[in-house]
Parts: sequence; C-alpha cells; structure tokens
Amino acid sequence: MKRSGRKLAGLALAVALAASTAFTSFGFYQEPASKKGLLFHPTQEMLNDFMELGCKQAEICASSANIAGYAPWAEQLKNNGITVTMIVLNDFNVGDRNLLPVSEPQAGVGRYAFNSATPEGEAAVRAFARQAASVYKDTVSNWIIGNEVNDASTWDYDGTTTIDAHADVYAKTFRIFYEEIKAANPDARVFIPFDHNWTVPDKNITNGGATPYRYRSKDFLLRLNDRLKDLSYGVAWHPYPLDMTRPELDTPDERKYSTDDENALIVDMFNLHVLTDYLQRPEMLAPDGSVRRVILSEQGFSSSSASGEAGAAAAITQAYEIAKANPYVDAFLLHRQVDSKSQVSAGYAYGLWTSDPNSSEDEAPLSKKSTWAVYQSLQ
Repeated sequence: MKRSGRKLAGLALAVALAASTAFTSFGFYQEPASKKGLLFHPTQEMLNDFMELGCKQAEICASSANIAGYAPWAEQLKNNGITVTMIVLNDFNVGDRNLLPVSEPQAGVGRYAFNSATPEGEAAVRAFARQAASVYKDTVSNWIIGNEVNDASTWDYDGTTTIDAHADVYAKTFRIFYEEIKAANPDARVFIPFDHNWTVPDKNITNGGATPYRYRSKDFLLRLNDRLKDLSYGVAWHPYPLDMTRPELDTPDERKYSTDDENALIVDMFNLHVLTDYLQRPEMLAPDGSVRRVILSEQGFSSSSASGEAGAAAAITQAYEIAKANPYVDAFLLHRQVDSKSQVSAGYAYGLWTSDPNSSEDEAPLSKKSTWAVYQSLQ
C-alpha cells in the first residue's frame, strides 16, 4: 500500500509538472470578429464610444517612457472581445539613454530607432522588450515594432547613412523583440511598419523637397526579408492617400502615383493589391510557405479639406470595403478616434471626433463628426 501511495504521489507530481509546463508555453491570440478597427483614445468615455462604434480591433501606442501605462486599457479591450495591436516606440527620455541610437538627441527627429548597435544598447533593448512582452502577454495579439521604419530621417532615426546599415540595425532590433514576444506568447504576431512610398524617389513628392535617408519601402522590405526571412514577420502598412490632407482616393494625381503595377510609386488603398500581390512571390513567403500577414495599421482621411466631412466619410467607406475584399489583409485600423490638434493644424483632421480647441490637451474629445456614424454603420 505504501508503494502504491508513492506511485500515486509521483503520478500526481508528474501531472502537476506537465500542467505547469503547458501553462508556461500557453499561446494567446484573440481572433478578431472583423477587420474594423481604430486607434484607441485611452479614456473610459472613449472606451464606451469604441464599443458603440462596433470596432472589433484596437490599436494602442506605448513608448519606452511608459510601457506599462496601457496595461489596464489593453485588459479592458481584450475582455470586451477586442483584438489589441500594440505599437512600440522609442521616445527618448533621460531614464533610458542606452536605448538612444546616437550620443545626443537630434533636432527635428520624430521617433528614434531602438539602439541595438552597441552591447549596452542591445542589452537595454532586450530588457525593454522582455518587460513589454511580459506585461502584455495575455492581452496583446499583434505587435508593431517602431514606426515607418523605412524612413531613417524622421520616424526611425538611428544616425546611419546607408540603407544597408539601417536595415542591419532594424533587423537586429526586430529579432530581439520577436524573440522576447514569442517567448512570452508563442501565438502573438509581430509586424514591421512601412509608409506608403513603394518605389518613389527619396524626396517628398508633394513638395519636391529632398529627404535624405528615407528609403523606398519596397527596397527596405527586400533587405529586411533577406535578414529576417527565417521569422514569421508580418507587414504593417500605412496606405495614406498621396496628399494626406485630402481624402479622395481616385484623383488624377493619385492614379498617377498609385498605379496597378509592381513599380507603382506609392501603395495606397486604391492599389493595395500591389503589396499583397508582391508578398505572394515565392521569395517573400513565410517559413511555413504561407503569405505573410498584412495589417493596415495607420490610414486616415482628413475632414478639413474642401470636400469636408462628406469627402472623408466617402473615403473611409471606400477604403474599408477595399480592405474587406482583400483576403490577405487582417485589420483596418483607422487613424484616429479623436482629432489631434497638432495634426489638424497641418491639415490632418483624421479623427471621428473633433478636439476641443480650448483644452490644454492635444486630443480632448469635443463632438462627433458625421464620419462617426458612417464608420459605425460599416460591418
């Protein structure tokens, strides 16, 4: 009897250990009920608004300065059946100097790349990635590492001066995040973000000004694929219109740049298939032979142009239907829930709500636009 008891105790211990092992390797992914999503404005009022809109996917944006600050919101969104996408950004502050890819902050830089070029930086990036992955392992399904990383001049600045050097730095950073995110949650999906400049020359095509170190998305994607093809990375695309202050998708200028061929200058909503067609090429496939996943993680249609809210509403409807019809697109994450006053001043009134001009906050919701009801009606 004693021997039998020891056997039973041993069996119980083995079962407990197996259960513990299974739990630590548990993967979480919340399959979205639809592609309809939105950049979430983190207040309780706007969470209620988000649910009323019928959005099934939410995008949140956290920085190195406050990575855990969105944890309560991510949990609430997830518990309400919303698939959460997290953008991770390097906003330099004094407390994380090892994450800064250059010796001193630079004027005019929008976002910094993560510093994976030095041993100290690599260690800091891995520690940060591990922390982020641990905080959100049970709530965040999709991760986006950086912002428009083909633009090393403004949105992923690291001080490099060639496309290959920039690709080396970003690929190393992405691999670190990928490893830490997958270790915490094997089912999470990790994406590389690009702007819409597919093959456009390295200049601002709306004003002709030179923009050094802003690389063509197609060229940069190819280089990153060479370095990361062993990983199941996805592509997060920003299919803004050519003129980001105008919402119209089908204008003579737009058609001139967003043609239906592989050498299109830009890939916007109108010719989105150019990107997804390209990702079906054998050399671009994921390690398991599947077409890499695509999410549309930032696109907005301004209501402050001559066509006003009606023009923005028409563009939102047309763009969403295009996204729905493309089987390789997993998400349409509209930018944004509430106008940013700093963006509105530049002509980018993308919000479904106006912002209060008298508030000290950049995004204090004031009133719903007519685009709100239009987006609510889309299924």
